[in-house]
Amino acid sequence: MKFRLLITSVLLTWMGLTSAAKAQIASTKPSIDDLIDWSDPMEMTPQKLSSFLDANTKDRSRPIYTQDLSDEQEIRISYHARDRAKLSMLENTMFNGLFKINYLEVWYYKLGGMEPHYAITFSDENLTKKKMGTLEVLLGQKTGDTAPKEIPLTGPGQTSLNWSNTKYTVRVYSSGVSLYLNINPLPTARRVPLPQVSSEPVKQPDLSANLDALLNFGALWLWTPSDLEKNYVLKLEDQEKQQNPPQFEWVSASKDRVRFSRHMFSDTETNLTMFGGSIKVEEAILEFVNGKAARATISFYNRGDSGDIEVKEFDRILKQIGQNLGQVMKVAPKRQLISSNAALPVTGWNWTAPSGIALLEYNNYNTPGKVTKPEFLRLKLAAPNQADWSMGKMATGVQRMELLQRVKKTAEGDVYISSVPMVDQGQKGYCVAASCQRLFEYMRIPCDQHEMAKLVSIDAGSGADITTMQKSLAKIDGAFNVTFKPLVNPEQYYYNGKRRVSEKEFLSIIKEYTEKGVPLLWGLFLGQKPEDPPLPNGGQVSGGHMRMVIGYNLAKNQVLFTDSWGAGHELKRMTLLDAYDVTLGLYSMAPRGL
Repeated sequence: MKFRLLITSVLLTWMGLTSAAKAQIASTKPSIDDLIDWSDPMEMTPQKLSSFLDANTKDRSRPIYTQDLSDEQEIRISYHARDRAKLSMLENTMFNGLFKINYLEVWYYKLGGMEPHYAITFSDENLTKKKMGTLEVLLGQKTGDTAPKEIPLTGPGQTSLNWSNTKYTVRVYSSGVSLYLNINPLPTARRVPLPQVSSEPVKQPDLSANLDALLNFGALWLWTPSDLEKNYVLKLEDQEKQQNPPQFEWVSASKDRVRFSRHMFSDTETNLTMFGGSIKVEEAILEFVNGKAARATISFYNRGDSGDIEVKEFDRILKQIGQNLGQVMKVAPKRQLISSNAALPVTGWNWTAPSGIALLEYNNYNTPGKVTKPEFLRLKLAAPNQADWSMGKMATGVQRMELLQRVKKTAEGDVYISSVPMVDQGQKGYCVAASCQRLFEYMRIPCDQHEMAKLVSIDAGSGADITTMQKSLAKIDGAFNVTFKPLVNPEQYYYNGKRRVSEKEFLSIIKEYTEKGVPLLWGLFLGQKPEDPPLPNGGQVSGGHMRMVIGYNLAKNQVLFTDSWGAGHELKRMTLLDAYDVTLGLYSMAPRGL
């Protein structure tokens, strides 16, 4: 969104307001304008902020503001301006009623001088160039910087305006959904210096694993989860107790899916190899069925993790893997037909032997007349009696009665969808792709997150905002013969001015689809509301995210959901009202005619 507009008079603020807005300004009700001292916002302490909110809000039956004091490194105080119970005594506006506030969060880094960092979310309703121009003039006056810097953002046509002075900086930008204002201290203005950090590099452990054991079919298909833990080292939750360098992690708490990954840690890589160490591996997933190893998927190359590759080098790796598989399987391969419903044209080779089945797949990157790139190269393995739809075998697809049988009910009031496969998106911003893979596996539709990420144009580092998410999801239904349906549509709410679904309708949608056995894709803001269990310290804790809604509990007034973050994230909870508040979009995607 372009913010630059040459407006010279602050009187436009008053001229542009309605009589009702002017009456609001004339009231003695305290507002956010009374909270921030623009001469030095950095003087706002946690005690001052809490005292202000305590004095001007009441009735904590549903907290209007919350304090998170649990983190040893920071303090967060959040004010939720959208209070339907009308319990707040604050005017939820800013700049003399020019903008409505949805959310205010202030946090203090204890090692950074305890200076406040403000994050304010405005309602994007009726946003006009005139309003933005007036805001620009106002912030120029308040900061003393009348010539803010304009910085391009990653979104098409989006920019950020930055004001600065000797004490703090102000940033205003739009995500295309909401308007944000950040106030932060200058790094050079910190009143308390950061502690000295040793300049000596930290020696990282030597992380490596050879996965040739996955090719020893005679032993592999007899493995139990315990056998796997005897052959490879499990990554422990408590790293201080880790005696040997870890090599794998369980993706699910039930230990039916395990993951080896080159990116198991964000600050160091694991050296994964196969075929005597001659071929590098990005990721490997081993599945257990009825307590025995049954299937494996090994990713040798995917562009999201590996980056671009020269076609000549890709051809060399493909040929070398094929030759090695011929020696292992001791049978001639057959050409695999291109998958008709894949996100990308997929081709490959199939080896079938009494000991097992191997399917080497890759995208058809050398189609005559088309300029395409190698996107992925993966090997799928299966025990003789465990080849299913994921191995290219024809399947009838999921049936309505089967989905109904997956709906479970507990004595505590939980109604939820079971048997949703877990996929760990790892260190990448693949929440959309991973959630779609989980949904499609649940529906028995072949596709993995790397294939999906290419189709929906998701960046591995930054992921996707809600508008990109929705546009991406809308264009894959034809490729997979599914029906995509926005049930809470951010485009209608934020851009077309239509009324958002009510809380009652929100719950009704979740109940309807849960009872059909159909999980929903859920786009939301993270970190604004509490959830059980809490967000992990080492993962994403704020910003846009996609997860899956899989149930509800009317007795506890909860929404049940799952995240694509591996073991421990299979079934999580949030109050219905909080889930409603943070929702950006809610979508169904199921086979046509289901």
